[in-house]
Amino acid sequence: MPVKIAICDDEHNMRENLKNMIEKQNEDCLLDLFCSGEDLLKSPDKYDIYFLDIQMTGMDGMETAKKLRENTESVIIFVTAFTDYMPNAFDVKAFHYLTKPVDENKLINVFTRAIQEHKRKNNDRHLVVKSGGDYHRIPVKEIFYVESQGRKMLIHSKSGVVEYYEKAKTLEETLGDSFFRCHRCYIVNMEHIVRYNSATVCMTNGDEVFVAQKKYSDFVKNYLKFLTPSSNA
Repeated sequence: MPVKIAICDDEHNMRENLKNMIEKQNEDCLLDLFCSGEDLLKSPDKYDIYFLDIQMTGMDGMETAKKLRENTESVIIFVTAFTDYMPNAFDVKAFHYLTKPVDENKLINVFTRAIQEHKRKNNDRHLVVKSGGDYHRIPVKEIFYVESQGRKMLIHSKSGVVEYYEKAKTLEETLGDSFFRCHRCYIVNMEHIVRYNSATVCMTNGDEVFVAQKKYSDFVKNYLKFLTPSSNA
């Protein structure tokens, strides 16, 4: 999967310079540029790495980072001309702090380590759910699919089936872009799809789940995008 990167800075030249330097280092990435924290937070997309200017018109980078931290553990890198804010960066679990003008060699070093941190976070992602009085730690990558029965969620994974109570929409947002809700009752992990047709999806554990007719077109589009990420670069 390509690394999804957001660059947020109210200076056009800085956005473009960062974009060019990053693209020289990693072609397998998707870059979106934002001129304000407000615009970034309005985006429906979630990113793996955020480059945030601190001093921006309107919502500054520190406040933007606090808002992002309400919904994501992604890597955040601050880019600014002022070092006074460095102590506050720890409050939002910032990965690093780059000072302007950005030295390309320094950016390369920080970006390389940020990619490694993103991969570590992605491999370590897990859900902790309470079921029958016990807490279960379930690696996200081992989930085949989730079955919704009203407010009760059944997580089908390599370690078996765990039932717990959660809103389907909340769980869908938590699981992320590699999952797709192909039916009101099913959220599938696209990493574990073996085959599909207009009615069902077969998973690597042998189970088949339903595809809603009205969801089929979006399902195919998202699955093909998942399989061929380089086509979006």
